[in-house]
Amino acid sequence: MNSPIHRLAALTSLLFLCACAAAPQADIKATAASPSAVSGNPAWESSPRSLGPGMGAQFWVWASEGINMIIATPGEKGADLVFKRSHNEGQSFGHDYRINQDVGEVSAHGENNPQLRVGPGIGIYSLWEGTGGIKFGRSMNFGRSFLPPVLVNDDGGKGMHSFFTLETSAQGKVYAAWIDGRDKATEPPGMASIYLARSDDQGATFNANVKVSGRICPCCRPALTTDDAGNLYMTWRHVFGENERVIVVATSKDEGKTWSQPVRVSQKGWKINGCAHSGPAMKWVDGRLILTWYTAGEGRARLLMAQSTDSGKTFSTPFEIQGTVLDPNHPHIAEVDGEAWVIFQGRDPKQEDGWGPAGPWLVRVGTGNSVFAPQALPFNQRSISYPQLFPGTGGRVYALWTEHTKQGPEVMLVRGRTGSE
Repeated sequence: MNSPIHRLAALTSLLFLCACAAAPQADIKATAASPSAVSGNPAWESSPRSLGPGMGAQFWVWASEGINMIIATPGEKGADLVFKRSHNEGQSFGHDYRINQDVGEVSAHGENNPQLRVGPGIGIYSLWEGTGGIKFGRSMNFGRSFLPPVLVNDDGGKGMHSFFTLETSAQGKVYAAWIDGRDKATEPPGMASIYLARSDDQGATFNANVKVSGRICPCCRPALTTDDAGNLYMTWRHVFGENERVIVVATSKDEGKTWSQPVRVSQKGWKINGCAHSGPAMKWVDGRLILTWYTAGEGRARLLMAQSTDSGKTFSTPFEIQGTVLDPNHPHIAEVDGEAWVIFQGRDPKQEDGWGPAGPWLVRVGTGNSVFAPQALPFNQRSISYPQLFPGTGGRVYALWTEHTKQGPEVMLVRGRTGSE
């Protein structure tokens, strides 16, 4: 059997019904500008550096520019979740510390990669799929050590628990959400549910699991974000009618106890009898709820974006953000200097007749209603997957992704500085 780091989810989906639609907001226009002409694009170092074998790496950067990193690394018995630190802006990393106590239990693949967040004060939080389901680990001493993991799902480990997300609020709450198979007997064949758990004590314990929705596309990771007031938003890929898969958003105003009916982000979805294995990305930035997601509806791979300025009640008409980039997929949103920046993977249309290796691309979403053309990031001309972007301080930004080599998956880092072009 393959190790968890190489496992792929083998899940299918069938049709189901449900959800609530809302009228769109005024349209937001994309700005057509060449990458070199966009003032404020970051300048990147000329080539990425390897952070070693593994996948699913994530950063969290302190104000001191100290970098916390987690990475799923292969071992003799499977994969482990390892914490590392850098005190020189990513030039080198040390202090390797295995977070999971069950050796080799970490399942890292595709969108099922581990998650990293920090809480108020000194808490460092991590989430992964391990023995029995979704596990949460935390350090309360700046990463010098981690406390024994807590099992987040409360169903005794029955069924599937996968494709998870982690978020914290300004009020100190910790939220974990995941796709769950415990309702197999009542869900249509191939469908799953989304459950959420909240911690009020910095992850020492989690409250009873709350079912947010059923009839979920079973292998597209959901996304969570909070606004300044602590309201919680969740987005996922839902299904309407005969296999029409649509991105929706639900809102909780009571810290995840109850949820609104899901609002369709787009009126037209993607009809496919299967799972896209590509979930939406979402971020609350400067009073706007911003979403982007992959679709191959209408026979063409695209990244769509929509925004809400009324706290998720309605959304602008979706528009494309990938420009001329081919095969765009797996977007990730970061807030940089008050803007939403989207990193994704895609192919250069000018390279090998559009069939060159997939590389990392960056799209900046302006503070107004503008989205700038994609900027290519330097990479090693080996196809990359699941890029992510993490802001530092002093104008520094860090992009991570996985490259697949003959020796296995390898995590790469390229560093940039903002406002250089």
